[in-house]
Amino acid sequence: MGIIYVFIGGAFGALLRYLILGMFRGYPVNVVGVFLVNTLGCFIIGFVSYLAIKKHHIISKNMNKMLTVGFAGGFTTFSAFSHPALELFLRHHYMYALLNMFLSVIIGLIFVSWGMNCGYYLMNWLIRTRRIEYRGQV
Repeated sequence: MGIIYVFIGGAFGALLRYLILGMFRGYPVNVVGVFLVNTLGCFIIGFVSYLAIKKHHIISKNMNKMLTVGFAGGFTTFSAFSHPALELFLRHHYMYALLNMFLSVIIGLIFVSWGMNCGYYLMNWLIRTRRIEYRGQV
């Protein structure tokens, strides 16, 4: 059953990536669109991962697979990151290529962390407002 969830999430993630990248097609190298997609994907995977690893069952195993492996996996790809970087190098825009790679990795890590922190605060809010049962450490 999990494979169907991954399939559905992947389809929606790939479609959303296509739509967002389409908004930035006017640029010679689609660095902005890829950067936005990867940054949002990092936030999503951090947020969902935090909610899925805790003992409160806010996100089921199938929903976790759908959102992380499926949606985030279909939404972001390393090839989508690598292609614009190579294009910039081939066009001799070395500083832009290095800046894009550096910022993508560093900001990606920051957004995964931010997503996990948002998941933490959502979990605490749900516990305080008694919307979920507290069964251990947060």
